[in-house]
Amino acid sequence: MRRLKALPRMRSLTISLFVVSLFLCPTGCKRRHGPPAVVTDARAGDPQVAGRFTEGFYAIEANAWRWTAKDFAVTLNPPPHAAERGARLVMHLVIPDPVIQHSKFVELSSSIQGLKLDPQVFAKAGQYTYERDVPADKLQGKDVRIDFAVDHTLPPENGDIRTLGIIVNEVGLVAK
Repeated sequence: MRRLKALPRMRSLTISLFVVSLFLCPTGCKRRHGPPAVVTDARAGDPQVAGRFTEGFYAIEANAWRWTAKDFAVTLNPPPHAAERGARLVMHLVIPDPVIQHSKFVELSSSIQGLKLDPQVFAKAGQYTYERDVPADKLQGKDVRIDFAVDHTLPPENGDIRTLGIIVNEVGLVAK
């Protein structure tokens, strides 16, 4: 008898959960159709923005990051008003211990539209943020290509044919 009385309550709970999910789904269950039109910030693990990692990046690993080659590039959209105010280039990266053990240090350099930004030298393994100001005149137009280079890489080994530079988690242009 108890089991029969519990069924209407369970059915009522199931129906309630279904109705609640219908209300939540229109905002939380939207499907993306292709990559976003405007990308000022690209997470390396996001397959929706994979095309923004233009050159010298290897496949996504652990759904979060990518190894780079010696030379690599991203293409981003400048943030709003960057053509008047400039922006800040921000890259979240990791210098892996094997790279430091192999080379003792790594210098990361970048350039935008032919302007070389100040390089940064890393002498210890760890997580870092590379930040540089970008003048407004280099942020004209819809797309901006940002070129990067590291001076030391790990050579291919143990069947891996890649030359490995640094690990990138995210690259973006931030409005000033």
